[in-house]
Amino acid sequence: MPTAVDWVGQTDRDFENALTLPGRVYWDPAVFAREEQQIFGKDWLCVGHVSRLASPGDFFLVNLGRESVILAADKQGTPHAFYNVCRHRGTRVVNDASGSCRLFRCPYHDWAYGLDGRLMSAPNMEETPNFRREDFPLREVRLELWNGFLFINLDPDALPMSAVYDDFPDLSYLNLHRLQRVGYHHYDVDANWKLICENYNECYHCALAHPQLHRISVDREYPDLNHVGKHFTGGPMAIRQGFNTMTTSGVTDRAPLPGWKDSDKDMVMYFNLYPNLLLSIAPDYLLTHYIWPTGPETVYIETEWFCATEQIEQPGFDPRDAIEFWDTTNRQDWGLCENALRGLRSTGHRPGPYQSWETCVHDFDRWYVRRVFACQD
Repeated sequence: MPTAVDWVGQTDRDFENALTLPGRVYWDPAVFAREEQQIFGKDWLCVGHVSRLASPGDFFLVNLGRESVILAADKQGTPHAFYNVCRHRGTRVVNDASGSCRLFRCPYHDWAYGLDGRLMSAPNMEETPNFRREDFPLREVRLELWNGFLFINLDPDALPMSAVYDDFPDLSYLNLHRLQRVGYHHYDVDANWKLICENYNECYHCALAHPQLHRISVDREYPDLNHVGKHFTGGPMAIRQGFNTMTTSGVTDRAPLPGWKDSDKDMVMYFNLYPNLLLSIAPDYLLTHYIWPTGPETVYIETEWFCATEQIEQPGFDPRDAIEFWDTTNRQDWGLCENALRGLRSTGHRPGPYQSWETCVHDFDRWYVRRVFACQD
């Protein structure tokens, strides 16, 4: 019988001849450990929109496996990322999920750190020979801004964002960094993180699983308009005639996002930036998903909705039609992913062929195989 490595080799083929991933990669702790090392320990991870650090002193935590990272805006508003580890004896300095402060104080021995990571005070350490505060700042984590989003990388030798996403479509005309958050949800899902990405990358399931979405949007992707990059996949899907956005009613009088092109007025753009950002751009709002695996069979997902200041300032502005629409759709998808994992655990599972609308799923799976198992044609 083929091993898991044999099966993933069958995924790393041209689309017409490829088979889906073996069940083991969705639940095996040993495979998940490889993912933590090869993907989440080396790739750029989106931690949220820059608006999470809108004011000096704002901070929030990102927890991933055994790592905890502090994101903070210093007194000048400049964002920073630090390992959440005191330089004295390793205690976690911050335990609140988010907030605003002037200093970070270790709860164990009261070492205090500035918002820029500098060690500001260390009680009674003057009794230690040759101790200098400047030698013990919080350890920085690499941080970059991309289209208004904060990305971290735990690998000090990783290529910069400009090299990793140099083939991504230019979205600068949308000024995503200027958008404001108008909605937030989070979910704990009993599924593997890859199932979330794969589900996002196809609408083969939409007619059956999402009646509220199927009546508004065309199921099929546009293969000729798809974008496949080194670390992303995605493209547009059409909005059906008679509708103009993705909401509970399918219609809105909200103005489009500033910069939205008339040529795209009947489309929604969906991108999966590997490994953990799902970027959905409707004509009148932006939706994001941030995917954080908490184990081989569990995942924590954050979602945010954004609009422009000009839209928010309009009388009667209310984004709940978009938020409720996608909260319903999300919960339907999470149920599908949880049920898929149950089947993938079975000894009776064998990889099968991709359906013709699942090219983006194959793009993601092939990237994953090469990233974790180093398979080649």
